[in-house]
Amino acid sequence: MKCAIYGAGSLGTVLGAYMTKNGVDVELVNRNKAHVAALNEKGAHIIGTVDMTVPVHAITPDEMGEGYEVIFLMTKQLHNPEVVSFLKPKMAADGVIVTLQNGIPEPGVAEIVGKNHTMGCVVEWGATLSAPGECILTSDTDSLSFHMGKMDGITDAQVAKVKGLLEKMCTVYVEENLLGTRWSKLLIN
Repeated sequence: MKCAIYGAGSLGTVLGAYMTKNGVDVELVNRNKAHVAALNEKGAHIIGTVDMTVPVHAITPDEMGEGYEVIFLMTKQLHNPEVVSFLKPKMAADGVIVTLQNGIPEPGVAEIVGKNHTMGCVVEWGATLSAPGECILTSDTDSLSFHMGKMDGITDAQVAKVKGLLEKMCTVYVEENLLGTRWSKLLIN
């Protein structure tokens, strides 16, 4: 399966390290060339509540190919019109963009790629980018989780595929009310 983490900064690098460590071939995409170079040369070094270094495959956006079945979107939401339009032709016919952004990004993403290509996920842990290629996981490993949901038209197979990828890191809860989960996180933030 071809998948990518677009906007692999602090959270994306941690997620990519866990996914790679647990057998997923995932591309970590970031426009920061120093970060990409450090990831490719030294691996993703995750410290804080863990200490691990995982060899990963990092690229810049211009190096992306096509046919991605899953793209985890982890950039700032204000860039979504530009970024999602860039990603749309890179998706497989049944591909999905999974937003792991704060706020309520799914309706805007769905306007560009369609509801049947849009999923959302609330991240229940934190991380900080401390240096190129190095992130600090700031949450206790026993408390890590994702809460994911879907827009209309997403199949059970697509949900299972995304859930399986995220479970390479931690527990995943599938939510029937994605927007309610989003609003709950906004209130907590």
